Amino acid sequence: MVSMVMRKPNGKIMGNRMLKGFGLMLLLLASAGVQAQLSRQCVLEPVFEGKVCFHESNGDASPTVVLVHGLGGSADDWRAQIPPLAGRYHVLAIDLPGFGHSDGGSKHYTPENYAAVLHHLIQQRARAPVLLVGHSLGGAVALNYAALYPETVSRLVVVDVAGILHRLAYNKFLVGSWLHGGNTASRWSSEWLQSFAGKFLEGAESYPIDSVDVLDAPHGVVAERNIAAMALLEADFTPLLPQVTSPVMILWGQEDSIAPLRTAHVLLHRLSHAWLEIIPGAGHVPMSEQPDEFNRRLLAALGGALPPPLAHESEGDAKRIGRCERQRNVRFTGRYRRVELHHCSDVMIADAELDELYVFESRVLIERSRIGGGGLAVDAIGSDVKMTAVEIHGDVALRVARSRLDLAAVDLEGREAAVTAVSNSKAVFSLCRVNSPHRAGGLHGYYALTPQSPL
Repeated sequence: MVSMVMRKPNGKIMGNRMLKGFGLMLLLLASAGVQAQLSRQCVLEPVFEGKVCFHESNGDASPTVVLVHGLGGSADDWRAQIPPLAGRYHVLAIDLPGFGHSDGGSKHYTPENYAAVLHHLIQQRARAPVLLVGHSLGGAVALNYAALYPETVSRLVVVDVAGILHRLAYNKFLVGSWLHGGNTASRWSSEWLQSFAGKFLEGAESYPIDSVDVLDAPHGVVAERNIAAMALLEADFTPLLPQVTSPVMILWGQEDSIAPLRTAHVLLHRLSHAWLEIIPGAGHVPMSEQPDEFNRRLLAALGGALPPPLAHESEGDAKRIGRCERQRNVRFTGRYRRVELHHCSDVMIADAELDELYVFESRVLIERSRIGGGGLAVDAIGSDVKMTAVEIHGDVALRVARSRLDLAAVDLEGREAAVTAVSNSKAVFSLCRVNSPHRAGGLHGYYALTPQSPL
Protein backbone atom coordinates (compact mmCIF):
# COMPACT_ATOMS: atom_id res chain seq x y z
CA MET A 1 0.00 0.00 0.00
CA VAL A 2 1.23 3.49 -0.82
CA SER A 3 2.28 5.70 2.10
CA MET A 4 1.83 9.42 1.68
CA VAL A 5 2.75 12.48 3.72
CA MET A 6 1.06 15.83 3.17
CA ARG A 7 1.46 19.38 4.51
CA LYS A 8 -1.30 21.40 6.07
CA PRO A 9 -1.40 25.10 5.11
CA ASN A 10 0.53 25.90 8.32
CA GLY A 11 3.43 23.76 7.09
CA LYS A 12 3.08 20.91 9.60
CA ILE A 13 3.44 17.39 8.27
CA MET A 14 0.49 15.10 8.73
CA GLY A 15 -0.11 11.45 7.90
CA ASN A 16 -2.37 10.14 5.20
CA ARG A 17 -6.00 10.87 6.15
CA MET A 18 -7.16 7.26 5.95
CA LEU A 19 -10.29 7.05 3.81
CA LYS A 20 -9.78 10.51 2.30
CA GLY A 21 -6.81 9.18 0.36
CA PHE A 22 -8.24 5.74 -0.21
CA GLY A 23 -9.22 6.41 -3.80
CA LEU A 24 -5.67 7.50 -4.57
CA MET A 25 -4.18 4.41 -2.96
CA LEU A 26 -6.45 1.91 -4.68
CA LEU A 27 -6.01 3.70 -7.99
CA LEU A 28 -2.25 3.28 -7.59
CA LEU A 29 -2.70 -0.41 -6.81
CA ALA A 30 -4.32 -0.83 -10.23
CA SER A 31 -0.93 -0.30 -11.90
CA ALA A 32 -0.10 -3.49 -13.76
CA GLY A 33 3.34 -5.11 -14.02
CA VAL A 34 5.27 -4.69 -17.26
CA GLN A 35 6.56 -7.68 -19.17
CA ALA A 36 8.71 -7.79 -22.32
CA GLN A 37 9.61 -4.27 -23.40
CA LEU A 38 9.05 -2.82 -26.85
CA SER A 39 11.67 -0.89 -28.73
CA ARG A 40 11.28 2.85 -28.30
CA GLN A 41 12.20 6.19 -29.79
CA CYS A 42 12.32 9.44 -27.86
CA VAL A 43 11.88 13.12 -28.74
CA LEU A 44 11.93 16.33 -26.71
CA GLU A 45 8.58 17.80 -25.68
CA PRO A 46 7.92 21.39 -24.56
CA VAL A 47 5.29 20.85 -21.84
CA PHE A 48 7.45 19.25 -19.15
CA GLU A 49 10.66 20.11 -21.02
CA GLY A 50 11.96 16.56 -21.14
CA LYS A 51 12.01 13.58 -23.43
CA VAL A 52 8.86 11.63 -24.30
CA CYS A 53 9.30 8.10 -25.59
CA PHE A 54 7.07 5.98 -27.78
CA HIS A 55 6.89 2.79 -29.80
CA GLU A 56 6.18 3.19 -33.51
CA SER A 57 5.09 0.48 -35.94
CA ASN A 58 4.26 0.42 -39.69
CA GLY A 59 5.32 4.01 -40.26
CA ASP A 60 4.28 3.98 -43.93
CA ALA A 61 0.62 3.20 -43.23
CA SER A 62 -2.29 5.57 -42.70
CA PRO A 63 -4.22 6.54 -40.63
CA THR A 64 -2.43 6.57 -37.26
CA VAL A 65 -3.65 4.78 -34.15
CA VAL A 66 -2.37 6.42 -30.95
CA LEU A 67 -2.37 4.26 -27.80
CA VAL A 68 -2.27 5.87 -24.32
CA HIS A 69 -1.64 3.67 -21.28
CA GLY A 70 -3.00 3.88 -17.74
CA LEU A 71 -1.52 4.83 -14.39
CA GLY A 72 1.82 3.17 -13.71
CA GLY A 73 1.93 1.64 -17.20
CA SER A 74 3.80 2.22 -20.43
CA ALA A 75 3.64 1.42 -24.13
CA ASP A 76 4.26 -2.21 -23.12
CA ASP A 77 0.68 -2.41 -21.85
CA TRP A 78 -0.40 -2.60 -25.52
CA ARG A 79 1.97 -5.44 -26.50
CA ALA A 80 -0.98 -7.71 -27.41
CA GLN A 81 -2.64 -4.97 -29.49
CA ILE A 82 0.27 -3.47 -31.43
CA PRO A 83 0.88 -6.41 -33.83
CA PRO A 84 -2.73 -6.74 -35.09
CA LEU A 85 -3.12 -2.95 -35.25
CA ALA A 86 0.16 -2.57 -37.16
CA GLY A 87 -1.17 -4.91 -39.82
CA ARG A 88 -3.65 -2.17 -40.81
CA TYR A 89 -2.48 1.12 -39.32
CA HIS A 90 0.47 3.30 -38.43
CA VAL A 91 0.77 2.77 -34.65
CA LEU A 92 2.15 5.12 -31.97
CA ALA A 93 2.16 3.84 -28.36
CA ILE A 94 3.32 6.54 -25.97
CA ASP A 95 5.09 6.43 -22.61
CA LEU A 96 3.43 9.32 -20.78
CA PRO A 97 5.93 11.62 -19.02
CA GLY A 98 6.71 10.16 -15.60
CA PHE A 99 6.23 6.57 -16.86
CA GLY A 100 8.08 4.02 -18.94
CA HIS A 101 11.21 5.46 -20.55
CA SER A 102 9.97 9.05 -20.67
CA ASP A 103 11.49 11.62 -18.33
CA GLY A 104 9.92 11.99 -14.88
CA GLY A 105 10.27 14.19 -11.83
CA SER A 106 7.91 16.23 -9.67
CA LYS A 107 5.79 17.82 -12.39
CA HIS A 108 2.11 18.71 -12.63
CA TYR A 109 0.90 15.57 -14.43
CA THR A 110 -2.66 16.67 -15.14
CA PRO A 111 -4.82 15.18 -17.92
CA GLU A 112 -4.70 18.58 -19.65
CA ASN A 113 -0.89 18.72 -19.59
CA TYR A 114 -0.70 15.14 -20.82
CA ALA A 115 -3.07 16.07 -23.66
CA ALA A 116 -0.69 18.88 -24.64
CA VAL A 117 2.23 16.41 -24.75
CA LEU A 118 0.11 14.10 -26.87
CA HIS A 119 -0.70 16.95 -29.25
CA HIS A 120 2.99 17.74 -29.68
CA LEU A 121 3.79 14.10 -30.50
CA ILE A 122 0.85 13.78 -32.91
CA GLN A 123 1.92 16.92 -34.73
CA GLN A 124 5.43 15.52 -35.05
CA ARG A 125 4.79 11.85 -35.86
CA ALA A 126 1.17 11.10 -36.76
CA ARG A 127 -1.11 11.54 -39.72
CA ALA A 128 -4.10 13.44 -38.44
CA PRO A 129 -6.92 12.91 -37.91
CA VAL A 130 -5.90 10.02 -35.68
CA LEU A 131 -7.69 7.08 -34.13
CA LEU A 132 -7.14 7.56 -30.38
CA VAL A 133 -7.28 4.78 -27.78
CA GLY A 134 -6.84 5.33 -24.04
CA HIS A 135 -7.01 3.04 -21.02
CA SER A 136 -7.78 4.12 -17.41
CA LEU A 137 -5.77 7.33 -16.85
CA GLY A 138 -5.03 7.22 -20.59
CA GLY A 139 -8.77 7.23 -21.27
CA ALA A 140 -9.12 10.45 -19.27
CA VAL A 141 -6.17 11.92 -21.19
CA ALA A 142 -7.72 10.85 -24.51
CA LEU A 143 -11.05 12.49 -23.63
CA ASN A 144 -9.23 15.66 -22.65
CA TYR A 145 -7.28 15.61 -25.90
CA ALA A 146 -10.39 15.01 -28.04
CA ALA A 147 -12.12 17.95 -26.33
CA LEU A 148 -9.20 20.34 -26.77
CA TYR A 149 -8.16 19.27 -30.30
CA PRO A 150 -11.36 17.87 -31.85
CA GLU A 151 -10.27 18.40 -35.45
CA THR A 152 -7.35 15.98 -35.03
CA VAL A 153 -9.41 12.94 -33.88
CA SER A 154 -11.62 10.85 -36.18
CA ARG A 155 -12.59 8.14 -33.66
CA LEU A 156 -12.00 7.58 -29.99
CA VAL A 157 -11.94 4.40 -27.89
CA VAL A 158 -11.82 4.76 -24.10
CA VAL A 159 -11.30 1.71 -21.92
CA ASP A 160 -12.20 1.41 -18.20
CA VAL A 161 -11.61 5.12 -17.61
CA ALA A 162 -10.52 6.00 -14.09
CA GLY A 163 -11.53 9.24 -12.38
CA ILE A 164 -14.28 11.28 -14.13
CA LEU A 165 -16.66 11.05 -11.14
CA HIS A 166 -16.22 13.55 -8.32
CA ARG A 167 -13.47 12.23 -6.05
CA LEU A 168 -15.89 11.66 -3.16
CA ALA A 169 -18.21 9.51 -5.29
CA TYR A 170 -15.23 7.68 -6.77
CA ASN A 171 -13.57 7.09 -3.39
CA LYS A 172 -16.87 5.85 -1.97
CA PHE A 173 -17.06 3.22 -4.69
CA LEU A 174 -13.45 2.14 -4.17
CA VAL A 175 -13.76 1.92 -0.40
CA GLY A 176 -17.02 -0.02 -0.68
CA SER A 177 -15.41 -2.35 -3.22
CA TRP A 178 -12.40 -2.89 -0.96
CA LEU A 179 -14.51 -3.53 2.14
CA HIS A 180 -16.60 -5.93 0.09
CA GLY A 181 -13.48 -7.88 -0.83
CA GLY A 182 -14.16 -7.70 -4.57
CA ASN A 183 -17.07 -10.14 -4.22
CA THR A 184 -19.76 -9.09 -6.68
CA ALA A 185 -22.18 -11.88 -5.76
CA SER A 186 -24.25 -9.52 -3.61
CA ARG A 187 -24.74 -6.23 -5.44
CA TRP A 188 -26.74 -4.66 -2.67
CA SER A 189 -24.29 -5.58 0.06
CA SER A 190 -21.70 -3.63 -1.90
CA GLU A 191 -24.12 -0.70 -2.32
CA TRP A 192 -24.70 -0.63 1.45
CA LEU A 193 -20.96 -0.60 2.08
CA GLN A 194 -20.52 2.26 -0.37
CA SER A 195 -23.21 4.21 1.47
CA PHE A 196 -21.57 3.37 4.80
CA ALA A 197 -18.16 4.49 3.51
CA GLY A 198 -19.64 7.72 2.18
CA LYS A 199 -20.63 8.85 5.67
CA PHE A 200 -16.95 8.82 6.68
CA LEU A 201 -15.65 10.28 3.43
CA GLU A 202 -18.01 13.26 3.53
CA GLY A 203 -16.48 14.34 6.83
CA ALA A 204 -13.08 14.48 5.16
CA GLU A 205 -14.20 17.13 2.68
CA SER A 206 -13.25 19.81 5.21
CA TYR A 207 -9.63 18.62 4.88
CA PRO A 208 -8.89 18.97 1.16
CA ILE A 209 -5.77 17.45 -0.38
CA ASP A 210 -4.80 18.51 -3.88
CA SER A 211 -1.95 17.94 -6.31
CA VAL A 212 -0.20 21.09 -5.10
CA ASP A 213 0.08 19.46 -1.65
CA VAL A 214 1.62 16.44 -3.32
CA LEU A 215 4.12 18.51 -5.30
CA ASP A 216 5.12 20.33 -2.10
CA ALA A 217 5.70 17.14 -0.14
CA PRO A 218 9.28 16.39 1.00
CA HIS A 219 11.62 15.14 -1.72
CA GLY A 220 11.31 11.42 -2.33
CA VAL A 221 7.98 11.03 -0.53
CA VAL A 222 5.85 10.86 -3.65
CA ALA A 223 6.38 9.39 -7.09
CA GLU A 224 5.13 10.51 -10.47
CA ARG A 225 2.19 8.14 -10.39
CA ASN A 226 0.97 9.62 -7.08
CA ILE A 227 0.93 13.08 -8.63
CA ALA A 228 -0.85 11.85 -11.77
CA ALA A 229 -3.43 9.95 -9.69
CA MET A 230 -4.19 12.95 -7.48
CA ALA A 231 -4.46 15.27 -10.48
CA LEU A 232 -6.88 12.84 -12.12
CA LEU A 233 -9.07 12.66 -9.03
CA GLU A 234 -9.21 16.48 -8.95
CA ALA A 235 -10.09 16.97 -12.63
CA ASP A 236 -13.56 18.22 -13.58
CA PHE A 237 -14.67 16.90 -16.98
CA THR A 238 -18.06 18.65 -16.88
CA PRO A 239 -17.15 21.40 -19.40
CA LEU A 240 -14.95 19.12 -21.53
CA LEU A 241 -17.20 16.23 -22.53
CA PRO A 242 -19.64 18.35 -24.60
CA GLN A 243 -16.65 19.45 -26.68
CA VAL A 244 -15.86 15.86 -27.77
CA THR A 245 -17.35 15.66 -31.28
CA SER A 246 -15.78 12.46 -32.61
CA PRO A 247 -17.57 9.08 -32.28
CA VAL A 248 -16.58 7.30 -29.06
CA MET A 249 -16.67 3.62 -28.21
CA ILE A 250 -16.72 3.07 -24.45
CA LEU A 251 -15.24 -0.37 -23.68
CA TRP A 252 -15.47 -1.78 -20.15
CA GLY A 253 -14.60 -4.88 -18.19
CA GLN A 254 -17.76 -6.07 -16.47
CA GLU A 255 -15.90 -7.03 -13.28
CA ASP A 256 -13.82 -3.84 -12.99
CA SER A 257 -13.29 -3.03 -9.30
CA ILE A 258 -11.11 0.03 -10.00
CA ALA A 259 -13.17 2.05 -12.50
CA PRO A 260 -16.90 1.57 -11.78
CA LEU A 261 -19.19 0.65 -14.66
CA ARG A 262 -21.22 3.62 -13.47
CA THR A 263 -18.57 5.84 -15.09
CA ALA A 264 -19.27 4.21 -18.46
CA HIS A 265 -22.95 5.16 -18.20
CA VAL A 266 -21.98 8.72 -17.22
CA LEU A 267 -19.81 8.98 -20.34
CA LEU A 268 -22.53 7.42 -22.49
CA HIS A 269 -25.02 10.01 -21.24
CA ARG A 270 -22.69 12.98 -21.59
CA LEU A 271 -21.00 12.30 -24.96
CA SER A 272 -22.89 13.31 -28.09
CA HIS A 273 -22.08 10.21 -30.19
CA ALA A 274 -21.05 7.24 -28.07
CA TRP A 275 -21.83 3.58 -27.61
CA LEU A 276 -20.98 1.17 -24.81
CA GLU A 277 -19.64 -2.38 -25.05
CA ILE A 278 -19.02 -4.54 -21.98
CA ILE A 279 -16.63 -7.50 -21.89
CA PRO A 280 -18.04 -10.20 -19.59
CA GLY A 281 -15.61 -11.59 -17.03
CA ALA A 282 -12.97 -8.91 -17.64
CA GLY A 283 -11.62 -6.59 -14.96
CA HIS A 284 -9.80 -3.29 -15.14
CA VAL A 285 -7.24 -4.31 -17.80
CA PRO A 286 -9.25 -6.20 -20.44
CA MET A 287 -6.57 -5.80 -23.15
CA SER A 288 -4.29 -8.14 -21.22
CA GLU A 289 -6.95 -10.24 -19.46
CA GLN A 290 -8.88 -11.09 -22.65
CA PRO A 291 -6.67 -9.88 -25.53
CA ASP A 292 -8.42 -11.77 -28.34
CA GLU A 293 -11.89 -10.49 -27.43
CA PHE A 294 -10.52 -7.02 -26.76
CA ASN A 295 -8.71 -6.88 -30.11
CA ARG A 296 -11.80 -8.04 -31.98
CA ARG A 297 -13.89 -5.25 -30.51
CA LEU A 298 -11.13 -2.66 -30.87
CA LEU A 299 -10.52 -3.36 -34.56
CA ALA A 300 -14.27 -3.28 -35.25
CA ALA A 301 -14.62 0.06 -33.46
CA LEU A 302 -11.73 1.65 -35.32
CA GLY A 303 -12.64 0.48 -38.81
CA GLY A 304 -16.27 -0.65 -38.79
CA ALA A 305 -19.55 1.12 -39.37
CA LEU A 306 -20.82 3.33 -36.56
CA PRO A 307 -23.79 1.95 -34.60
CA PRO A 308 -27.05 3.94 -34.77
CA PRO A 309 -28.03 6.13 -31.80
CA LEU A 310 -29.86 4.33 -29.03
CA ALA A 311 -33.63 4.74 -28.94
CA HIS A 312 -35.39 4.16 -25.65
CA GLU A 313 -39.15 3.79 -25.27
CA SER A 314 -40.59 3.13 -21.83
CA GLU A 315 -43.19 0.39 -21.68
CA GLY A 316 -46.03 0.12 -19.22
CA ASP A 317 -49.27 1.81 -18.18
CA ALA A 318 -48.77 5.55 -17.80
CA LYS A 319 -51.32 5.46 -14.94
CA ARG A 320 -49.51 2.79 -12.93
CA ILE A 321 -48.67 3.40 -9.27
CA GLY A 322 -45.64 1.50 -7.99
CA ARG A 323 -45.28 0.90 -4.24
CA CYS A 324 -42.68 -0.61 -1.97
CA GLU A 325 -43.45 -1.04 1.75
CA ARG A 326 -40.73 -2.38 4.07
CA GLN A 327 -39.17 -4.51 1.35
CA ARG A 328 -35.74 -4.86 -0.19
CA ASN A 329 -34.32 -5.65 -3.61
CA VAL A 330 -37.43 -4.40 -5.43
CA ARG A 331 -37.03 -3.28 -9.04
CA PHE A 332 -39.13 -0.82 -11.04
CA THR A 333 -38.78 -0.39 -14.79
CA GLY A 334 -40.96 1.09 -17.51
CA ARG A 335 -43.69 3.73 -17.32
CA TYR A 336 -45.33 4.86 -14.03
CA ARG A 337 -47.37 7.81 -12.98
CA ARG A 338 -45.95 7.60 -9.45
CA VAL A 339 -43.58 5.38 -7.46
CA GLU A 340 -43.68 5.40 -3.64
CA LEU A 341 -41.01 3.89 -1.40
CA HIS A 342 -41.62 3.53 2.36
CA HIS A 343 -38.88 2.05 4.57
CA CYS A 344 -37.39 0.08 1.69
CA SER A 345 -33.76 -0.81 1.04
CA ASP A 346 -31.75 -1.51 -2.08
CA VAL A 347 -34.51 -0.52 -4.51
CA MET A 348 -33.57 -0.27 -8.19
CA ILE A 349 -35.36 2.05 -10.64
CA ALA A 350 -33.87 1.54 -14.10
CA ASP A 351 -34.86 2.47 -17.66
CA ALA A 352 -38.01 4.03 -16.27
CA GLU A 353 -40.20 7.05 -16.89
CA LEU A 354 -42.05 8.45 -13.88
CA ASP A 355 -44.19 11.51 -13.30
CA GLU A 356 -43.44 11.52 -9.55
CA LEU A 357 -41.15 9.72 -7.11
CA TYR A 358 -41.65 9.72 -3.32
CA VAL A 359 -38.87 8.23 -1.17
CA PHE A 360 -39.29 7.93 2.60
CA GLU A 361 -36.63 6.40 4.87
CA SER A 362 -35.35 4.27 1.99
CA ARG A 363 -32.26 3.54 -0.04
CA VAL A 364 -32.69 3.64 -3.82
CA LEU A 365 -30.51 3.42 -6.92
CA ILE A 366 -31.88 5.12 -10.07
CA GLU A 367 -30.31 4.64 -13.51
CA ARG A 368 -31.08 5.77 -17.08
CA SER A 369 -34.49 7.22 -16.23
CA ARG A 370 -36.67 10.31 -16.67
CA ILE A 371 -38.72 11.77 -13.82
CA GLY A 372 -41.15 14.67 -13.69
CA GLY A 373 -43.41 16.87 -15.72
CA GLY A 374 -45.69 18.64 -13.26
CA GLY A 375 -45.08 20.17 -9.82
CA LEU A 376 -42.68 18.32 -7.52
CA ALA A 377 -40.79 15.56 -9.36
CA VAL A 378 -38.77 13.84 -6.59
CA ASP A 379 -39.39 14.08 -2.85
CA ALA A 380 -36.78 12.36 -0.63
CA ILE A 381 -37.08 12.25 3.16
CA GLY A 382 -34.51 10.57 5.40
CA SER A 383 -33.21 8.60 2.44
CA ASP A 384 -30.06 7.61 0.59
CA VAL A 385 -30.51 8.30 -3.14
CA LYS A 386 -28.00 7.43 -5.85
CA MET A 387 -28.72 8.45 -9.46
CA THR A 388 -26.83 7.92 -12.71
CA ALA A 389 -27.79 9.28 -16.14
CA VAL A 390 -31.18 10.62 -15.02
CA GLU A 391 -33.27 13.59 -16.20
CA ILE A 392 -35.54 15.34 -13.67
CA HIS A 393 -37.82 18.29 -14.37
CA GLY A 394 -40.78 20.04 -12.77
CA ASP A 395 -41.70 23.16 -10.84
CA VAL A 396 -39.24 21.76 -8.27
CA ALA A 397 -37.09 18.94 -9.63
CA LEU A 398 -35.84 17.58 -6.30
CA ARG A 399 -36.88 18.29 -2.69
CA VAL A 400 -34.91 16.73 0.14
CA ALA A 401 -34.98 16.45 3.91
CA ARG A 402 -32.38 14.64 6.05
CA SER A 403 -31.14 12.83 2.97
CA ARG A 404 -27.86 11.94 1.29
CA LEU A 405 -27.57 12.22 -2.50
CA ASP A 406 -24.99 10.86 -4.92
CA LEU A 407 -25.87 12.17 -8.39
CA ALA A 408 -23.82 11.53 -11.55
CA ALA A 409 -24.73 12.84 -15.02
CA VAL A 410 -28.10 14.01 -13.70
CA ASP A 411 -29.93 16.88 -15.43
CA LEU A 412 -32.04 18.91 -13.00
CA GLU A 413 -34.45 21.48 -14.41
CA GLY A 414 -36.81 23.38 -12.13
CA ARG A 415 -39.11 26.21 -13.07
CA GLU A 416 -39.01 27.40 -9.44
CA ALA A 417 -35.94 25.52 -8.18
CA ALA A 418 -33.83 22.56 -9.22
CA VAL A 419 -33.07 21.44 -5.63
CA THR A 420 -34.63 22.59 -2.37
CA ALA A 421 -33.97 21.34 1.15
CA VAL A 422 -36.65 21.23 3.84
CA SER A 423 -33.96 20.28 6.34
CA ASN A 424 -30.20 19.88 6.08
CA SER A 425 -29.03 17.27 3.60
CA LYS A 426 -25.81 16.36 1.77
CA ALA A 427 -25.14 15.87 -1.92
CA VAL A 428 -22.28 14.89 -4.17
CA PHE A 429 -22.71 15.99 -7.79
CA SER A 430 -20.61 14.47 -10.59
CA LEU A 431 -20.88 16.02 -14.07
CA CYS A 432 -24.44 17.19 -13.39
CA ARG A 433 -26.34 20.03 -15.02
CA VAL A 434 -28.78 22.36 -13.35
CA ASN A 435 -31.19 24.92 -14.79
CA SER A 436 -33.33 27.04 -12.48
CA PRO A 437 -33.88 30.68 -11.46
CA HIS A 438 -31.18 30.14 -8.81
CA ARG A 439 -28.46 28.55 -10.90
CA ALA A 440 -27.65 27.40 -14.42
CA GLY A 441 -24.74 25.34 -15.70
CA GLY A 442 -22.56 22.46 -14.61
CA LEU A 443 -22.46 21.07 -11.09
CA HIS A 444 -19.49 19.00 -9.90
CA GLY A 445 -18.79 19.03 -6.19
CA TYR A 446 -19.88 18.33 -2.64
CA TYR A 447 -22.72 20.47 -1.25
CA ALA A 448 -24.36 20.88 2.13
CA LEU A 449 -27.98 21.54 1.21
CA THR A 450 -29.92 23.82 3.55
CA PRO A 451 -33.32 25.53 3.46
CA GLN A 452 -31.47 28.81 2.87
CA SER A 453 -29.55 27.62 -0.21
CA PRO A 454 -31.80 26.34 -3.02
CA LEU A 455 -30.22 25.44 -6.34
